[in-house]
Amino acid sequence: MSIDPMQLSESLGTVALAVGGLGIASYGVVDGLKLFPWIDLAGFERLFSSRRTKGGRSWPMLQRAGLDPLLPALQAAYGKDALELMKAQYRSGRSKGDLQRTLRQGVRIGFGVMSQSEIFHAAYEIGIDEQAAEQATAALIAARNQRPPAAGETQVNAAEPVSAEQRSALARLETAIDARIDAALVLAEAQYVTQTKVIATIVALTIAFGVGHSLEANPLVSFMVGIAAVPLAPVAKDMATALQEAVRALKTR
Repeated sequence: MSIDPMQLSESLGTVALAVGGLGIASYGVVDGLKLFPWIDLAGFERLFSSRRTKGGRSWPMLQRAGLDPLLPALQAAYGKDALELMKAQYRSGRSKGDLQRTLRQGVRIGFGVMSQSEIFHAAYEIGIDEQAAEQATAALIAARNQRPPAAGETQVNAAEPVSAEQRSALARLETAIDARIDAALVLAEAQYVTQTKVIATIVALTIAFGVGHSLEANPLVSFMVGIAAVPLAPVAKDMATALQEAVRALKTR
């Protein structure tokens, strides 16, 4: 029995489009499931974890959240509901939105109003060694004291000059904060994409097995369709076109 290449190309193209359509539908279901905060905040546990931060996203496996040490500074800048602000900006664009700028500005403002012991503790938690943390803290306090007094106030103590070692330690602290924020956002973005794909795959498998059962299809076929749906979704149309063009090219030879 001979197989018509054109019929084969059309069949394969139809299958590719159908499987890709299932993947797109699965992503649509996942978008609807973002009504639930736990799904909508996928990846947020790489920023703030519920193990150390009240209100952070819970995750069954132990993962280090990179920005937990900076939360006191953010709360000093934005108030006690700072974490809710971070969640809202994470939902609106994650690393591509305003969250990165909000984090950097919040930490700088927070360090400007925190006590000396709080600044030292945050710097030490970030990973700065004790001596550098003390010097960076002293530099921040000295810079704060160098500000001119507000109207009606008198400057009680003369501001101490900032030494070169303190400036170096402060620059090291600022670099560490920026690097930690960048790394945490990259990890959160990667975690978001991965978790979204996993949830979409579960949805696709559920739909594939449900439809396959109603059509009395082979469960293995349903499994293969469900597994392939999510990876195939972004390229389904291109793959169908490529299959048709390839078969046409073979037929003309």
